[in-house]
Amino acid sequence: MKGKRKHRDPEYALHAFHREDERTGRSSVAFLVRTVKDFTSFNYEILLDASISERTIRLKILGLRTTPLIMPGIGPARGMREFENIRGTYTLHIVKPDGEMNEFQLNVTSSQITLNGSPPRPFILVSSEPVYFSQP
Repeated sequence: MKGKRKHRDPEYALHAFHREDERTGRSSVAFLVRTVKDFTSFNYEILLDASISERTIRLKILGLRTTPLIMPGIGPARGMREFENIRGTYTLHIVKPDGEMNEFQLNVTSSQITLNGSPPRPFILVSSEPVYFSQP
């Protein structure tokens, strides 16, 4: 009898949502990646490499770093990228530093974002719920 694979809880959460910049009034689709677990010492930033090519959006998690103001803080690490003028169906690839990838189908309309598909044991949970927070 083969040993059971250990169940792995997701490490990250992704929120994809429409966002309007308060200063410029420009609309975009925001991709906010955050850790599932909270950090208790400092506010950490997730370094993200983001690109779009053809109908594929790729978000690569490069690692964590402390924010420029090393202030104590409790909460998840976060990183955000935004794309303007995207509409239609895209393949979304999210890649961890070790190369592991999760793939989702993303459908963007002017009023909503739908995320479909999920690998059997994803390292990231996806949601189209907006997240509001103040940026430094």
